[in-house]
Amino acid sequence: MIRVALDGLRSRSLLSLGTLLLLVVALGSAVLGPSFAAAVGNAYAVTRLEEERNVLTGRTWEVRPSSAVDDPGALLDDTLAQLVLPEDQHAATAQLETSRMLAPGALGEVMLMAKPDACAHLDLEGRCPAAPGEVSVLAGDAEEDGHELGDRIDLGEPFGTLTLVGTYAYPSGPSVSPERREALEDFWFEPGRLASVPATVRPGRQLTDVARQPAPYLVAPDQLAGLAPSLLLVRVDSRIEVPTDLDAADLPAIAERAAADPAPQQLAVGTAAEISNNDLDGIVADVERERRSALLAVTPAVVSLVLVALALLSRLTSAAGELRVPDLALASLRGADRRRTWLLALSEPLLLVALAVPVGLAGGAALTWALVRAWLPAELPVPVPAYAVLASVAVVACSIAVCVLSTRAVLARSLADQLSGQARPRPAGRLAVLVALALVALTLVLVVAALTRPAGGATDAADLVLPLLIAAVLGLAAAGGTRAAARALARRPARGVAGFLAVRAVARRSVGTLVVLPLTIAIAVVTFGAGTFDAAGAWRASVAATQAPASTVWSSELPMNEAVALTHRLDPDGRWLMATGTWNAQDGVYVVADVPRLASASLWDPSWTPGHSVDDVVALITRPPTPLLTGARLRLGMTVPRAAGQVTVEMRMRTSGGDTFNTYVGPFGPGTSTATERVPCGRGCTVEGFALAGPAGLPTELSGEYVVGPLEADGTDASDVLTRGDWHLVDEGVTQAAQDVRVDGAGLVVTADGTGKAALTSGMGGLRPVVAGREAVDRLGRVAGAATSTVGGPPPSEAVLVAESVPFLGPEGVLIDYSVLTTNRTVYEEEFEVRVLAAADTPEQVTTALAGQGLAVERVYAQERDRLDGTAYALALRLYLVASILVLLMAVAGLVVTTAIQLPGRRMDAAALSVVGVRRRSVLSSVAVEQVVVLGAAAVAGLLAGAAAQLIVLGRITLGQVEEASWPRVVARIDPVLLSGTALVVAVLLGTVALLSAWATVRQARGASLREKAR
Repeated sequence: MIRVALDGLRSRSLLSLGTLLLLVVALGSAVLGPSFAAAVGNAYAVTRLEEERNVLTGRTWEVRPSSAVDDPGALLDDTLAQLVLPEDQHAATAQLETSRMLAPGALGEVMLMAKPDACAHLDLEGRCPAAPGEVSVLAGDAEEDGHELGDRIDLGEPFGTLTLVGTYAYPSGPSVSPERREALEDFWFEPGRLASVPATVRPGRQLTDVARQPAPYLVAPDQLAGLAPSLLLVRVDSRIEVPTDLDAADLPAIAERAAADPAPQQLAVGTAAEISNNDLDGIVADVERERRSALLAVTPAVVSLVLVALALLSRLTSAAGELRVPDLALASLRGADRRRTWLLALSEPLLLVALAVPVGLAGGAALTWALVRAWLPAELPVPVPAYAVLASVAVVACSIAVCVLSTRAVLARSLADQLSGQARPRPAGRLAVLVALALVALTLVLVVAALTRPAGGATDAADLVLPLLIAAVLGLAAAGGTRAAARALARRPARGVAGFLAVRAVARRSVGTLVVLPLTIAIAVVTFGAGTFDAAGAWRASVAATQAPASTVWSSELPMNEAVALTHRLDPDGRWLMATGTWNAQDGVYVVADVPRLASASLWDPSWTPGHSVDDVVALITRPPTPLLTGARLRLGMTVPRAAGQVTVEMRMRTSGGDTFNTYVGPFGPGTSTATERVPCGRGCTVEGFALAGPAGLPTELSGEYVVGPLEADGTDASDVLTRGDWHLVDEGVTQAAQDVRVDGAGLVVTADGTGKAALTSGMGGLRPVVAGREAVDRLGRVAGAATSTVGGPPPSEAVLVAESVPFLGPEGVLIDYSVLTTNRTVYEEEFEVRVLAAADTPEQVTTALAGQGLAVERVYAQERDRLDGTAYALALRLYLVASILVLLMAVAGLVVTTAIQLPGRRMDAAALSVVGVRRRSVLSSVAVEQVVVLGAAAVAGLLAGAAAQLIVLGRITLGQVEEASWPRVVARIDPVLLSGTALVVAVLLGTVALLSAWATVRQARGASLREKAR
């Protein structure tokens, strides 16, 4: 039996090789998917631990010296030598620091710090402190305090007076290589310790809430000798040690050891108390979630590969059975019983299955190894999980079942079919109709369930099979529709020989349309796989832009107004820098930005506001700037109605540095008069609002028309501040006595009648425009703000545009322009978390200046994108590309083999047509038209199925693990460029097969073939 099977495989070598290839791909996929998912989980665990902030994965101890310290350097060495580090920890670093002490003047609470090799891990101007009495301070603190190199700084007792020998900045910016950035983070453990914290003062208060805390003053270790032990503290840091061959399954044990409450260590130099605040438990939970997500991510790709391979396998085994019908009939005539006939029929496919098992397993393991080495960290082991074995067994069982079913269909054929040259289409049996109807019903149910399910849910089994079900339904429809259309056309008068022959061939040749279903599924899988990979990449880009909305994001302890002033000073043209602040107000979360710089400094993802560019966003939520008033003395003219009393003009102004103040001009008596007032506007001020009021801005009786203007600054006409200021009446927080305001000549005419103030605001009347995230609009509506207070909180605002995401806050946030927010309004800016966004082309001198002001790089867009692309889910989704390529190759290979099988019969038909006088060109055209129609139907159905699956499934499945509520959702979309490219590749491949098939059919179609056949 085996010899007979081998002879049969040898005689049908092309068909046997095609079947073997499909079996190898199916088995290799069963090994590849689970093994690669497990390797991805391990890689994610390694990279997550390595890239997470040290404070979240490492450990910190504080050691208070038990006695006087005469040799601080020896104290550091002894502490490192005596402290017992837990396992899984890297070598520790130590620094000696003092408690913060209030220094004289405005220096704030000062801390001295000594750490060996500190200057080698900083950008230093001057030199490093080398002896007692020398100090190096943060460059921004030195600038703020007016200190220069060589100055003597009096810190008071117990620190004394120190000489400034250097200024430092933490190395930041794009110019710092990743290797150096990693070394800096390991050395300093937490770079935020080098930040300078300004004093906090509430508006309207005279006392400081929180004293200023400058960055540590770096000194030589001997400077700290002799200080009281109670003032000294040794801080020891150790980051986690991550082996490259880490198994993610071992992480819970590591987290459990880290979570154990450590007892203080009694050292000879003092007591070491651990104050770690790591979050290994949370990281372990994230890693485990990612591992499960990675397995879910590869499942559709693996299932698609296996199902397409099995569908094509069914077609090829059926074709092989068709070719073996004479052999099986001969065996029956020779007396073979049913059992022996079955064994003879199954011997070849089962032998191919047996040959494919070792080859497929080895191929899957080899491909897994290659992908792990290409995409994952080096030296990562390649695991073979237990479920890979189970998947392989399941694929073998399914392959055997397909072979049995295909063989049964061949053995069930009647003698008439066996004697016929080609199988004719016939009405489908009752069982086939019921199966097709059940398939359509199931697909409709799952489509309706997917469309009505909330977006962003977890991926389930229905999501995995829906693309295949849609493809199967459309494939059946395409095959049936093609045959039905051919039958209808066959009953009409023929318009040409080629068309007549093509229509008759499609209508009467069943094997021609059998390829439509598996080919439709294959093309649908390719389309859906490519679309899924593209959508996941676009979503990760949107998330990265939300987390890091600029090439470089700098964190700052400066108040918002000072950060805005700093960016305008360093970048007056607005080409690189933009200040932002996130604000957790009572009615929502806001991101306050210097919006006119949004287009040049930020990375605004186009998916956030489809149909609106970043320039559109800027135009919608900003207002034209009010002309500046520049000068030290302003002169204001005013005409007061003769029947009215005296009025004073209260002007609210903002300096170029962002400070706001009120100045009072007047009083003005009845008639026309002028008044002058000194103002600190040498560098320019913006007049945000003014009011006609009584003395000191108190309410007064107003009646008639008041003419305000002209206005001068240092003798220069500045009336454009009045005429081009877009002035509106204030409608909140004031007893408004004015009814109207209009521009007249070189000033304003204010009509008032009543007791109160005639209060005006510049450029901002009514609701203030914002861009609101989708969830913020769902929660607050389009009109929000000023829910509880008119002072300190957000103003009334209207969402002029709804976005999928806004910087930092995602769909929950509201974006508002800083000048729009603060115009004529007091806002508690100390509640802002301030950051500065920098474009990729920011000059190095600008980034150096930012670092010198105490700003530190918080996030880099490229690193955020790399981190997201390195998650387990993202890495696992790369298998969609592999699956798409393999499916397309399998489909083309199966089509080539099927076409080759049909060539003898087609050549006989072509030879018969040649004998009766049909021209060779007509035969060639008919075969090409037949192939184009059949393959074109499969291509169109496959592309439609893949596109429909994208629209239905993509917005409702997980394409990545959502770590924070601020992450935007996945938006279901079809990329026209990608879909066109896929269609072009499919058209080229299938068109090539159709033309080659037509050429091969007529090449050897001669009448001699018929005579030889007759013999």
